[in-house]
Amino acid sequence: MGMAIKNVILLDFSEKWKAYNKILTSPHHLLIFVEKGACAYRIEGTPYVVEKGDVLFIAEGLGRQGEAVNEDAHTKYSIHFTGDDVFQHFPDLNHKAVVFKTASLHSYLKQSYAHMYAIWAKKDMYFKPICEYMLLELIVRIHQESMVQQSSSKQPSVVQQVRNYITEYYREPLSIKELAQFANRSESHIITSFRKHYNMAPLEYMHRIRITKAEELLLTTGANIEKIAMELGYYDAAHFNRLFKKLTGMSPSMYRKLQ
Repeated sequence: MGMAIKNVILLDFSEKWKAYNKILTSPHHLLIFVEKGACAYRIEGTPYVVEKGDVLFIAEGLGRQGEAVNEDAHTKYSIHFTGDDVFQHFPDLNHKAVVFKTASLHSYLKQSYAHMYAIWAKKDMYFKPICEYMLLELIVRIHQESMVQQSSSKQPSVVQQVRNYITEYYREPLSIKELAQFANRSESHIITSFRKHYNMAPLEYMHRIRITKAEELLLTTGANIEKIAMELGYYDAAHFNRLFKKLTGMSPSMYRKLQ
């Protein structure tokens, strides 16, 4: 069966989270993001500590207990969904509990979870397919970052240098030629090596950084869409709109209205 979201929840514990001994099970898969603080679980007898910026996946039917941690409070979002199709694409999740150390994606995850929570609460037309699209993107991004972390110790320094260069200058009109000159490698070598380690071409990586920043600016500022596009290096607003919709599933104006 395909993925189907059953609920999107925001849990804000203003006081220290107390442990609970009762074993709970859920008929749904859970994808939990800790926005602030930290929490801990014992799942099928194994302890899991989930810190700020981490994502915890718990497959349906697994018994879990809450455990106290040295934190005064914590805030987390929880997406409840069904469907075993997710295991076909992400076998590491198959009937398991997995913690993803995703602090580097904290801003993206915070905005995405908050946005999804707001859409789910409003329940406007098409809110379910929009949230399910966003959930799939979340899982993909989390796995992409996990792969980057796993390969970081193995990847040639030149690839890491190119990634860092893009991250620093993503607002500039970067080209493959410029990246090749920076790394003192051929253009084909840069494209092939980068795609091997990050599963995307260098300029696609640049556009994804730009659009993630655009999502943040649309939700946190009153700047008009044309100004945001220009700030991120898109001098053709129509091109920015098309790219934003391609990567997020909706236009910038629709994205801002759903906050």
